[in-house]
Amino acid sequence: MKDLCGTKVRKDDARYYALYMSDLAHQDPNKDMQARWEKLKNLTKIWNDMSVVEEFERGLLHPQLARELYTLPSEVLLVRAAKKMVLLKEARVRAQKMDDELLKSMKDLESTRAELQRRAIVDYKELVGFKEGLKRMGRVTYEYGYRVALACFRSLHPDSEVEEDPFTIRPEDDSVPMERQQAFDDSDPPES
Repeated sequence: MKDLCGTKVRKDDARYYALYMSDLAHQDPNKDMQARWEKLKNLTKIWNDMSVVEEFERGLLHPQLARELYTLPSEVLLVRAAKKMVLLKEARVRAQKMDDELLKSMKDLESTRAELQRRAIVDYKELVGFKEGLKRMGRVTYEYGYRVALACFRSLHPDSEVEEDPFTIRPEDDSVPMERQQAFDDSDPPES
């Protein structure tokens, strides 16, 4: 590793630091590690303890940033920080726009669902079968209501007679052969 890097760390060299992994000797597994990880020992299995995992990740993610702080000029760092701030602001604006679009899409979906249900009802009411069914229901309701009213009238006034409508279709009329639809002749009568 020393030959690969080709650098030596001196006490008066404040601009560049390197960690030589080859200098690490065999460690005692129960000895505390000398890093910013207070809870970690050499034998610690970090995947078993969540608090240790968080501490390890914090320590693991910062060395790149620390190296750049010590090796790059401050102008470069300021430019990078400004660039990151601009990118962060743009990302927040894009996220806000996406949230607005999502909210608008959800409102459109809800209004479309409501309109679809309304339209389905209107289309169903336009069907011929539905209209005929309503007519039949009206006739049945009218006939039933008429029969109930007639029965009530006859129970209250047994001596009275009710004149029946001659155009009412009755079950006994079904045996008479006759077409339901008669052609209407509206021509002038012959002169005599």
